[in-house]
Amino acid sequence: MKNKKIVQLDVFRGLAALSVCAVHFTYNSFFHNYFAQGLFVQLFFVLSGFVICYNYEEKINNYYDLKNFLLKRFKRLYPLHLFFLIIFLFIEIIKYILLFKYDVRFNNLPFETNNLKNFLLNFFLLQHFAEQYSFNGPSWSISVEMMLYITFGIFIFLNKKLTTYFSIIYVIIFICFFNSIYGEDLSILGYFSGLYSFFIGYLFCILFKKNFFLIKKYFNIFYISILSIFLIEIFIFRSISSKFFYSIFFGLIFYMSCFIDSNSKLFKILFNKFFIFLGKISYSIYLSHLLIFFLIDNFLKHILKLNTKLNLDNYVLDLNYLEANIITFFLYLITIGFSVITYNFIEMRFYKK
Repeated sequence: MKNKKIVQLDVFRGLAALSVCAVHFTYNSFFHNYFAQGLFVQLFFVLSGFVICYNYEEKINNYYDLKNFLLKRFKRLYPLHLFFLIIFLFIEIIKYILLFKYDVRFNNLPFETNNLKNFLLNFFLLQHFAEQYSFNGPSWSISVEMMLYITFGIFIFLNKKLTTYFSIIYVIIFICFFNSIYGEDLSILGYFSGLYSFFIGYLFCILFKKNFFLIKKYFNIFYISILSIFLIEIFIFRSISSKFFYSIFFGLIFYMSCFIDSNSKLFKILFNKFFIFLGKISYSIYLSHLLIFFLIDNFLKHILKLNTKLNLDNYVLDLNYLEANIITFFLYLITIGFSVITYNFIEMRFYKK
């Protein structure tokens, strides 16, 4: 029997995707200065652990189930990744032509970073093993994500109970001895850090499935308090020095969100249809935003010829604060609009087949 979808979790996926956009929309805007949070990539891993456990823990019982699970997850991730990889490859070709025929220069030389080696790593979904970000940079986490699915599937296939025990042991060992690598992205360390976050989500899902929750009286007030502390901390104070605690915080928020009454005013305000919709297209937002930024940024530089200045060996647009906020706002609108298209015609088209 298929589990009922927990739609409120989509909202956090959307929030994380929009915040990661702000990391790469590098103009001096409110969004980049106050809304950007790179550690939200770990939120994706925690959320994956929670959702994958919720949907598949009881469904992988034999080799056929394992194969179908991995194939389904691959079809969910790869088509959109490949689509953007091909687009970025064409961009490198265009950059090469513009440089040598018309002397049009970009901040990065064509095929300098986006070379054959990195293309093959991206093509085979191994890009987090690269020495540097390449092509669609944020897609490094998709490479890690697929490895996490493989790890989960194999563990559940071998022994469900031992998976829970192993995840507890791994989380404890990571916190005690390896917490310094939390948030790493490239190399095998990115996988180890991602596995920690994934198992945090997995363990909170196990608690949720057992309906284990002690605080029931005044739950909504307690939830709003925890959520407010979470948002203020991660966007304003950012005072937690031991960053690995963020994944525990993420897992706690997801876990508590699952107990909110869908008929309550709190649910209807926080988890409205628009926020849920942003969560649905969040994967497209995550993979498309760097392309949108590159195209718009270079359109403003080379076509409209807005003023630029040299910053750390790169030429960037010389914008005042108002201009930076207006352009960033339109970057978000274009990214969301483009993501609706890729979600409907690429993500869902191949995933449903």
